[in-house]
Amino acid sequence: MKQVNFKLSSVVLAAAISTSVFAAQPYDWNNHIPVKTPTTNSNGKTVLFDVSHGGVEGNADWVIDGAFSDFADALVNEGYTVKEYRGVDLNNDGKIRFFDDRTSQSNQNEAVISYDAIKDADVFVLAETNRPFTQSEQAALLQFVADGKGIFFIADHYDADRNLNTWDATEVFNGYNRSDLAKYNLGGEYGDWRNPKSADMGWLAENFGIRFRFNAADYKQGVSGIESASKTEGITLGVTPVLMAAGATLAIVDEQKAKGLVYFSPSDTPAKWRHAKDDGLYFGGRNEGPYVAISKAGLGKAAFIGDSSPIEDATPKYKRQDNGNSKKTYPGWTDRGNAAVLSVNIINWLATPESYQYFDGTNGHASGEVTPVPMALQEMSDPNNGQPWGTPASGFDAWNTDSYKNNSFNAPYGSGQTNPDPNPDPEPTPDGTISVAQALAASAGSKFAVLGKVTAEVNGIYGLLLTDTANASLSINVKLESAQRSDFNPQLNPEILGQSVIVTGTRDSYMGEAGIRYVSDIQIAPVALSVEQALATAEGNEIELVGRVKSALNDIYALVLEDSQNPTHTINVKLESHQRAAFSPQLNPSILDSTLVIKGVRSSYMSAPGIREVSEIQTVGTTTEPSSDMSVADVLALNNGSAVVVSGKITAAVNDIYALELSDATVVGNKLYIKLEAAQRDAFSPKLNPSLIGKSLRVEGIKNDYMSHPDSKRHFCMFFVHSLFHKLHF
Repeated sequence: MKQVNFKLSSVVLAAAISTSVFAAQPYDWNNHIPVKTPTTNSNGKTVLFDVSHGGVEGNADWVIDGAFSDFADALVNEGYTVKEYRGVDLNNDGKIRFFDDRTSQSNQNEAVISYDAIKDADVFVLAETNRPFTQSEQAALLQFVADGKGIFFIADHYDADRNLNTWDATEVFNGYNRSDLAKYNLGGEYGDWRNPKSADMGWLAENFGIRFRFNAADYKQGVSGIESASKTEGITLGVTPVLMAAGATLAIVDEQKAKGLVYFSPSDTPAKWRHAKDDGLYFGGRNEGPYVAISKAGLGKAAFIGDSSPIEDATPKYKRQDNGNSKKTYPGWTDRGNAAVLSVNIINWLATPESYQYFDGTNGHASGEVTPVPMALQEMSDPNNGQPWGTPASGFDAWNTDSYKNNSFNAPYGSGQTNPDPNPDPEPTPDGTISVAQALAASAGSKFAVLGKVTAEVNGIYGLLLTDTANASLSINVKLESAQRSDFNPQLNPEILGQSVIVTGTRDSYMGEAGIRYVSDIQIAPVALSVEQALATAEGNEIELVGRVKSALNDIYALVLEDSQNPTHTINVKLESHQRAAFSPQLNPSILDSTLVIKGVRSSYMSAPGIREVSEIQTVGTTTEPSSDMSVADVLALNNGSAVVVSGKITAAVNDIYALELSDATVVGNKLYIKLEAAQRDAFSPKLNPSLIGKSLRVEGIKNDYMSHPDSKRHFCMFFVHSLFHKLHF
């Protein structure tokens, strides 16, 4: 890690030199609680990072000497003393243990939050809390705030149930589970945690005027609607667009208690996280609610963010609790969409006592903005029906630390070694796409995204056969939902045969064979990343991307590649010596505007995001249109089954979002219906994008019938002739 100005307390150094032999007594191996202190310029303030209720579950490793170490080090450089908070040693044996007290109502649980234990801190950081608070713990947190202190709530998307106990941070912070099942009326010390189905109800809303949504949105390019510093108590000064690698937004219910700092801007194009159980993105834009927010309700303060990714770093300390594997955390602190400045600004604000009590519009404290629909209808029910988002590993019980694997936080045994995983992968949860072979080996009920090739129909129009891309002898049946059949069933759409797809669903059986059911998402597997997607990829990864040549860079040595659909996104590409004659715009001006597929390593070049070590580069199209384009009239005269390249004007939506009407540019009355594939609708459906009406479109496809009209059915690609859009061939 980088050199920073702090010293690690002696108790941590003692842990660092411990023997690699497993401790003889359970729970002795990880007994020393980390503390980081500044060597100079101490501001006399303390920040506690809580791990008493989670933050180390699954791939999460939000500890100050693990994957939150960059965050902690930045605070030490600001003059803060930074400590890890684990709970209260009730029996004075030097070990702080977590015991399940939901049903036994015993007093032996030591992984608790009490006011006396945290009262001397100035800021309390709650990162991805995965276990519900007792009523006394909620009271302790409120008393802490009432004393003029601050709490930073760091959540994640709904279903970030990392330890598979059916709770994630959005639910714990709100004060209720998404489910309304009777089992969530916990009673006793906890009370009723069933979904109240009202945005104004719940611990967070009632006390801080805000709630976390149960959504799951993705926008790795960076959420860019940053409110001016004059409206945000100065917190957004110096803040740039913030990465959202699957996260939640918030909904404000009291504008005098809470206000947003960062929103989706009108130019942002967030999408549903591909593993989301519902729509994932409910309203879009500002109506989705803030991604980052603050609250002032009395003397104290609170701050909120809906994702850990822009804060974490790639140095996890512990192993996973469920299977003992190395964790995979994302280098968000150094990502171009990092929240480093934002996070430090938030802590500085939280740690500064101020006597005003509300954002009431007086004395420069601007009021917030109530979110129009603060609780979407989808949020009033639980798509998981009270079940965990995945299947726990054999023998693992999130409520019993004795079942935790060695070297995981709160495990009975470990070696004390804290070497980080040297090659962390981005997007830590859930795990990445698996193969068909892995899907076949998964247990019933497992939820995953599987990559495979479509090789046959199954059960007529109702399913498909997905074959392993590396072993053609391995296949699994996929039951398609009704809305998926027209695009992905080979009987209805023969062109899907042979294509690679990503299927998100649940391991089950179908037609008496191994199968995948309850398919929540299915899409064509990308052949190459767009420039926008490449920008969101972590440095060090080898990628293949496609884009258009914008300009030369650094004389003959590089080029600038822009996104084919959004030219505002660009990336610098360093050319190898043997590539310059053909691909340097300085040496070969004709390459300008050409579309290239480039394979290389995501890095930086000329102090900007870049691609280095380019191993492959090829031209796949240009913006020059061939002279063989047909008119609509020409296509109407052809027989079905003819391959065509047709140009015309978009004149109407057809069949809701599923097709468009293409009219002859010169002869009034000549029209074709163009059936849009699922991946094309967002960009080309006039129903979704009314501004398309009147634009020119060029289509390559097969003439056939659609909606009892002649149409040109997509075969290779679709793109606008207009200079803002460019041809792509794969």
